Amino acid sequence: MNKAELIVSVAEKAGLTKKDAEAAVNAFVASVEGALVKGDKVQLIGFGTFEIRPRKARQGRNPRKPGETIEVDWAGDTMQYADPLSGEMRTAHFFVAALTYSAYAYVEAFADMKLPSWIDAHIHAFAHFGGTARLLIPDNLKAGVKTPDRYEPALNAAYLALAEHYATTIIPARVKAPRDKPAAEGSVRHIAYQIMASLRNRRFIGLHELNEAVSEELERLNAKPFTAKDDCRMVLFMREEKPLLTPLPAMPFEISESRTAKVAPNYHVQVDGCFYSVPNYLIGRTLDIRLTTRTIEVFDNTARIVTHPRIHGRKGAYSTIEEHMPEKHRQYLKDWTPERFLNWAETVGPNTEKVVCAILASKKIVEQSYRSCMGVLSLAKKEGGKIRLEDACADALSIMATPSYTLVKRLWKDWTVPAVPKPGHPSLGSKGFVRGSGYFATRDEDSNGR
Repeated sequence: MNKAELIVSVAEKAGLTKKDAEAAVNAFVASVEGALVKGDKVQLIGFGTFEIRPRKARQGRNPRKPGETIEVDWAGDTMQYADPLSGEMRTAHFFVAALTYSAYAYVEAFADMKLPSWIDAHIHAFAHFGGTARLLIPDNLKAGVKTPDRYEPALNAAYLALAEHYATTIIPARVKAPRDKPAAEGSVRHIAYQIMASLRNRRFIGLHELNEAVSEELERLNAKPFTAKDDCRMVLFMREEKPLLTPLPAMPFEISESRTAKVAPNYHVQVDGCFYSVPNYLIGRTLDIRLTTRTIEVFDNTARIVTHPRIHGRKGAYSTIEEHMPEKHRQYLKDWTPERFLNWAETVGPNTEKVVCAILASKKIVEQSYRSCMGVLSLAKKEGGKIRLEDACADALSIMATPSYTLVKRLWKDWTVPAVPKPGHPSLGSKGFVRGSGYFATRDEDSNGR
């Protein structure tokens, strides 16, 4: 009921004209306002009380700018998936990244919430967005922030290196201040109630299968129209926000690990059981090593000496650059060629030749396989000779197509001399005396006749 309707109601119930009723209503309102201005309160028993109370000021928010911020967090809810090898049920944790302006989101499931997963999640999110924003706002989780502080939080070194690589600035949200990350908080709720609700009755084998389903649901969520405004997250992001993002660097960030290693007399440093060459004048020096998933960088103080591709797989492998070798070693290598090893192996037997050929092909740089080939062929000069080595190589090839020197040597040690068959009785030939069946038949008749 508005004021005009109130005046009509008062006029009807009091039997007044509308003019008199309007005057009465105005007088009542003026009296109440006057009392409130003086600091009094007007209490009408059975009706209510008019008084002035201080109202807490509403907290304002800074206007959102396109391409300005990305908010990141782990979702509180989890899902289950089956381990593809053991079949055991494991817990998947969800990483959420959202652009503040468009609320365009990225979601991915991980097996844990440790630092490597946290770093990988950011790399995948930036690749999904096709760029980075000027500011990155995480929560105060331990993987990203070592020591939370309102004014000077201490950031994890790897997380800080990630931000520098992608030309963004990390500004952690204040503790217990969800208003600092409204977009990510909203996306977390979508994870809990939208994506998880859609997938709750499905069984997933492995994270890859789970993430494929999450990606499909995420695409639907980003394309869902807003309720209070036009368009959707995807359209708003593509039209107004993506053109303003900072371009991605040429190479994605890789989390690194720092170690030290002493250069061995063979001018190599050992990292996780594999060997990487350095210039031979550094023999005996302790150098700094920077490891990533793809490279091994060797530093002498602050100077980078060499970068090797990181070797994954069999331990004991070598990555050798010829320029690092002493002059005598280079000359030694010139005296040996793959053809020389193959010709030598051919004199032993076909199985030995196959083993040497496999060892030569097993290394990216063929010279790295020479010592293994020499080790195999040297067994022919020991007890048992070529026969023993040929048998060992045959056994090694029956186990695997590309046997190593270590396998051949183990089988060579287990070799036993084949047993020599015992000679049988010599045949009598055509000159032997053999009694046929007739002889015994005659003997039987004579005995019966007697």
